[in-house]
This record gives sequence, structure tokens and C-alpha cells, in this order.
Amino acid sequence: MLLSRYTDDTTVEIGVDEAGRGSFWGPIMAGAVSLPDECEWTEKQQVLFGKLRDSKKLSPKKREGLAADIKELVPLWAVGTVSAQEINEQGITWANKTAFRRAIEGIPLEGKESSRLIIDGILPYDNWTGEQELVVEGDSKYLAVAAASILAKVEHDRWIQAYCAAHPDCQERYDLLKSKGYGTAKHREGIRAYGGHELHRSLYIQNWLPGATPRVKPKKAKLGKDTDTCLIKFST
Repeated sequence: MLLSRYTDDTTVEIGVDEAGRGSFWGPIMAGAVSLPDECEWTEKQQVLFGKLRDSKKLSPKKREGLAADIKELVPLWAVGTVSAQEINEQGITWANKTAFRRAIEGIPLEGKESSRLIIDGILPYDNWTGEQELVVEGDSKYLAVAAASILAKVEHDRWIQAYCAAHPDCQERYDLLKSKGYGTAKHREGIRAYGGHELHRSLYIQNWLPGATPRVKPKKAKLGKDTDTCLIKFST
């Protein structure tokens, strides 16, 4: 069962999670959610919070329904977006943190700068004046983070669906409706056949561009009795 709070104190908590960090294509999005105190939950909120899970463990239909309920029943939520162009210009770590910032800034919470952030993963939010806790698989441990992960995932996938509806040729080439921008076999095949798209993350797709030479990780040297263990040679 997911927990409602990180600690038993009275600090206001904001759960934060992202969707699309590992994608080959499109934006990265972050959700931020602050839940009311458990003693204040309405019956409808109790039912909703009992259904929250890590977004990856929910079907698309269930995620959609839960996202709609979160928006209706939880006043303090927001989603932040960073475009593919920004990712290519600034890098994915900058983009991830910026998506966090944009989501948090969107929450209409007075004095939120002193709140405690509960962030899924290992990437901290820079220059936060309150507390923050980095929790690996936080979306499977804390309700606010699970809610944030659902919002981020649903908004990320909706963005791709809307883009494909307006640009069916892009869907046909890269199978985006199924891959959601991630590097599936059909997505990679599309990159090999047609090259990259303006919304592709350029560094992520180099191996699959037409004519590209796949990058191979160098093999580690095996050290043994007949192997010189000093891998750096100095002239004498």
C-alpha cells in the first residue's frame, strides 16, 4: 500500500515525477502534486487515493481515468513541459530539472518554497529552499509521487497522440502511437529508413541514422598472471 506522507511531521509535501526522460522523440514532462492532510480527505478522495499506483503499472485507460479524477479532486497539481528543441539545445539533465521547476511553479500553493519535495529517482531539484527527498521508485511508495507520475505520463502520451493526429506521416514513419516516442524496434527501423525528425533527440538516435556506424562499448581488459596490470605506460 502506498504511503500518504514521507514523514509524520506537518511539513507540506509535493510529489514530483517525470515522463519521457528516456524517450527518443518529443518533450519531457513532469507532474507535481500536493495532497491534503489525510484527516481532511473526503470520501471521493479516499476512493481515488486507494486506486493510485505507479503509472507504469496501470493500463492507459485506467491512467486516463485517474488523471481526470486527480485534476477534479486534488486542487494542488500542475504539469511542466520541456520541448524536444530545448532538450537538444540544453541537454536532458537540464531539461529534467526544468520540467520539475515548471511543474512546481504551476502549483497554486502559498509558501510552497518551504515545502518538502518528494522526487522520484536520483536527480535533485537545484536551489530549493525547503527540504527535498530523492526516492528511487517513489511512484510505487508515496501517493503524491504516484499521482504526479500519472499526470506526467497521461499528458506526455496525449501530446504525442495530438501531434500524430495532426502529422500522420510522422506516426506512419516512426510508430509513435505505440512507442510513445521510446526506442522500440519499429521506431528504430523508421529512423534507419527516413532519418531523424526535428523532434528527435539528436544524441539519442545517432546509432540508427542512415549510414551510421553502431557504437560498440570497448571490451574490458582481462587481467591475469600473464597480463601486465599497469594499463598506463610511461616512457623511461
